Amino acid sequence: MARGRFPTLHTNGGYLLSVGLVLLVLGVAVGQWSISALGMASLSLLCAGYVGFALRVSLLWRRHLELLWWLPRAATSEGLVAQRPVEVQLTLRNLSPLRLRVSELRLFGSRCVLPRNQIAPVDLPAHSESSTQLALLVAQAGEWFIHGATVRLADRLGLYTLEAYFPSALKLKVLPRQQPRVVLDVARSPVGVSEQRIGVHSLRQRGLGGDLRELREYVPGDPYKLIAWKATARSPTGRPLVKELERETLRVHYLVLDIGVTMREGLPGQWKLDHALELCLSYARSVLEGSDRVGFIAFDGEVYQHLKPGDGPVLRRRLSEKLLEAMHVTEPSFVAMTDGELFAAVARYLRQQEAIETRLPGPPPADDAAAWAQVAVAPSGERISRTQVVQAVRRLLRADPSRGNQPPSDDQLLRLFCRERGIELPYGQRSSTERARGLSQSLELAAAMPGAQLILISDLLGLSLEEPRLLQAMSLCRRRGLGLLCIRPEARAYLPKSLLVDPVGARAATIFSWETERTEATAQREIQKLGFQVVAVGPEDGLAQIMSRRHGRSSAAGKSSVGERRPATNLLAVASDRA
Repeated sequence: MARGRFPTLHTNGGYLLSVGLVLLVLGVAVGQWSISALGMASLSLLCAGYVGFALRVSLLWRRHLELLWWLPRAATSEGLVAQRPVEVQLTLRNLSPLRLRVSELRLFGSRCVLPRNQIAPVDLPAHSESSTQLALLVAQAGEWFIHGATVRLADRLGLYTLEAYFPSALKLKVLPRQQPRVVLDVARSPVGVSEQRIGVHSLRQRGLGGDLRELREYVPGDPYKLIAWKATARSPTGRPLVKELERETLRVHYLVLDIGVTMREGLPGQWKLDHALELCLSYARSVLEGSDRVGFIAFDGEVYQHLKPGDGPVLRRRLSEKLLEAMHVTEPSFVAMTDGELFAAVARYLRQQEAIETRLPGPPPADDAAAWAQVAVAPSGERISRTQVVQAVRRLLRADPSRGNQPPSDDQLLRLFCRERGIELPYGQRSSTERARGLSQSLELAAAMPGAQLILISDLLGLSLEEPRLLQAMSLCRRRGLGLLCIRPEARAYLPKSLLVDPVGARAATIFSWETERTEATAQREIQKLGFQVVAVGPEDGLAQIMSRRHGRSSAAGKSSVGERRPATNLLAVASDRA
């Protein structure tokens, strides 16, 4: 869709127009017709250039200029990763019998798709095409779009220009950055897990099943069936000896991710949520390669996603999809958007990308309630036809969004369209009580797996940790023997580095961070009382450093406070190869 159908003066054209008018007025004032003739010649040149250029650009509306782009096969086979540059192949085709000159090409896409180079001016002879590569940097993981580009055409003399928008949607599926492979420690669960399957973790528990680990002296409370009578008879002390049995089993790990608004602060690519996605993917990969099972829960004011524990490549692919979906949320309970704003966003997309006009030329009669019920009012005051928007969206969706015999509502249809076409909606903020309830629901779901290891990734900001339901959920987790670890991103560590380099900016950041740091310290003390072990992290901390810090603190309990940074120990084996 073009910005304007008629050419406009470029910088050189403006200069020529000014010179022509000055010469014309000056020649008339002093009576020198030669000077006036120069002015008239300049203005005549402008008029002739306008007519010639207008004839050329009229071909645009006949679809004689095409813009195409695609990803090379190497990029699609290796996969796209956040913060890694990607080359996009771009082609301009001139199908007209005239010569065209493209002076500028400007990209329009999602907020985190950043071009790294500029396209040089291109001369397109008749019936020709020109290809080039455009380097892009996708700052965040997720499913993002290149919606189109603005092409600016210019004449040969640079007097006139025309800017036209060409929709050409390209979907980019970008994965989080992968961290070095980590081998998790073999841990013993205090209680039996819900599914006794053969695995790599040694589980010590009472009972007759399992392999003999060692013989030890009898302790009051041990079952009499475990007494090794023959070994007791050979014992020089004559004291009863008891068989210590163990069995190998699979362990369940639950990743609980906070996707609240405080996890989305900062520049794209520098969010706490960006780092959290990397940690989730790395931890899940380590768990699955260790033949364990992993589940995933994302929450804010309520549970947003729940992936039941599983293993294998299918689970890993589903987990990656869930992580990417958490970056682009469209559900009504998580989005701060009114009904009119949602219709306005979709109508603007239809107008720009599909050339479908859904705005009403005038308001319906004031006394016609049925007609007003089919009108959505945008924040700018524009009146939009609900019926036309819904019909256009239903026609453009690739798959039938119906579920069984229940067709989706208009609101569900529009939100599904926003997700599939990359229309970004603003994320809403929930109250501290609502967020605590969302965490409570997540803990209750994880407690269904007794003995599981729960990893909570949250900055703990805006969470009411004294909510009764949260206390009940924590009590349930302790009774069922869940291991509780909280990875807490520190707000100050995620500030832009350019701000901290400047002494004045660093001082201002320190002053404004005092209140946040006090809130973080209070929240950390409260969640420690609930039974969590807390590890404070920054954007440079990988999973190996975080887990090493956790185990190093466990061995030195009482000597250092939880949350203090400690150097990595040799309790983890970190493989040198990367995914």
